This record gives sequence, C-alpha cells and structure tokens, in this order.
Amino acid sequence: FQHYYITNNLRSSNGMDLENWMGCIKEEIKDKKLSEIVIPGSHDSGSYCINRKSKRTYLLPNLFCLNPVVDRVGSVWSRTQDYSIADQLRLGVRYIDLRVFLDSNTNTKYLVHGFEAGELLVELESVAEFVENHPEEIVILDMNHIYKCADCNICSMLVKVEEMFGDKLCPPPPQDASVQTYGEMIQSGKRVIIALTEEPEMFTSTYKHSEVKCQFDWVWSSESHVVSPWADTTDVSYLKDFLEITMSRERAPDSLHVAQTILTPKTGDTLHGIYKSPRNLKQMADLLTPHLPAWFEDFQKRLKLNIAIVDFLTPSLINLLVNLNLS
Repeated sequence: FQHYYITNNLRSSNGMDLENWMGCIKEEIKDKKLSEIVIPGSHDSGSYCINRKSKRTYLLPNLFCLNPVVDRVGSVWSRTQDYSIADQLRLGVRYIDLRVFLDSNTNTKYLVHGFEAGELLVELESVAEFVENHPEEIVILDMNHIYKCADCNICSMLVKVEEMFGDKLCPPPPQDASVQTYGEMIQSGKRVIIALTEEPEMFTSTYKHSEVKCQFDWVWSSESHVVSPWADTTDVSYLKDFLEITMSRERAPDSLHVAQTILTPKTGDTLHGIYKSPRNLKQMADLLTPHLPAWFEDFQKRLKLNIAIVDFLTPSLINLLVNLNLS
C-alpha cells in the first residue's frame, strides 16, 4: 500500500516530478548557492522502522523489570518518520538527518533514536543507489550525533562511505568562501555532502573530528558548515519565535542553515501519553503540522528558508517547500 501511495505522490500539485525536482527546476536554481535553495529535510530520518520489538540502547534508562513497559512506551516516542530513507528521497527529501550508534556486541553501526533502527551501511547503500540513478539531484547526509565510536570506528565507516560514493563526494568550501552553486555542483559531479559532528556524545565517543578530517578531506562539520539550532520545546508559539530569531541572525557564507520545525517531548509527556493525548510522537507532530504551510511561506518571504526538517514529513509539505523555490 505504501509503495502505491508513494508512486501516486511523486508529482506535485503543479505536475513537477518530486523524485527529480532539482533537475526539473535547474534553470531557476543553477546560479543559486546551496544555502539559497529551499531544501526539504527529515528529522531523525532513520527512525522509521523503530517499533516495540526494536533493540534498546544505553540511551534509554535501565529500569530492569519495568523495561518492557519502557520499550512499549518509548518506541512510539522514538519513531519520527513513516517512510524509509529510500522513499523519503523519492518523495523529494534532500537532507537526511542521521544518528550513528556502534553496537559493541556485533561491531555493527546502526542508526539510532533511543532504539536501534536500520543498519547504517544498508541505509547508505540505498542513498548511493538513488544518487547514481538521479544525476541532477544533490543529497546532504548529516551525521550530527555519534555514539560509542572511536577514531578507528569512524575511519572504517568513512572508508565504506568513500567506496560507495567515490568522486561524487563534495568537499566543504574553503574558509570564508561561498557554498557552491547548484549548477557548479552538478557540473563537477560532486553531488553528495557528508557532514560529521565535531562534538561526539560525551563519555561514549572518543574520536577527534580534526584527525578524521585530515584523512577524509571531503568531510563537512555538522556544527560550522551545517548550522542547526534546536528549540527543545513542546510549545508551538515558542518554536515559531525561536525559528524567527535564529533565522534572522547573520549566516556565514560557507554554511547551510537548518530550521528544526519540530516539537520535542519531555519525559513527562511520554508518561502522560500512557493515559491521554498526545499518546505518541506522531500525535504531537500533528499539533504542529497545520501551522507549517503558513510558517514556511512567511519565513521564505521575510527570512529566507534553506533546509527545513520536520517529523512525519508528508508529500504535501515537501511539495510546498519545493515550490517555494519558484516563488
């Protein structure tokens, strides 16, 4: 059913092919820097497959005999998307938010949001396939949370990334230089951006971004190259004010800017969800979604959107964001 639904939502309301939307409007965006293009993104992109049977990680509290309850409640607050990463790309998402976790028992890297989600390399293979088959599309992969990884773990991962994407990997711009234009990136064939956090999770990761950068010069910084302020709130009005303030600040010429249009539940919200609404993150996101079309249109007129990330991103919102590039 989902495949049928996606296939029937690959065209926007004005007939644009969302699977190839950058190529469809290449004349309009060819001279724009990537930081000047409105780009649909998803928050915690890999969490789509989390369910009550997903393996818990140390990121969740160990309550021993109560762990089954925590797993049942926690899983519905950990999943932030309905579509697989491959389907998100087909629907027009071009910014993918990745949280990477090393399972020390199997030495396998997974995507994570409280619970283990899909295997990292498997998900990246689906991205590589999409990029290979869509020569006029650019994809940004932002690994902004890294858990339980040392230098050797990160380097082995990046070796695999380099094997998958090869000469499609786009290096960051030199200091104080502008982000390349869409046309320049397409012409050079450098269509994949990989950003890695400079701030690994304290006490769990020991790698140093500067040392990794020396070996892999195509790695961007999730902090200096991809600016992504987080409101950490459940208040819709506060979120709007926060977004307006952060988007109005002067932006570095070599950075991308992410508008995190998401509500973040607290522990009390998850406990209250046992007996009253919102009972899960989807219901919380539904409180925000009706506001987003007007917000995005307003932000683009006054503040200039760049990347907008959303929980449970829908084809209609992707369509709206893409068409803001034509307004």
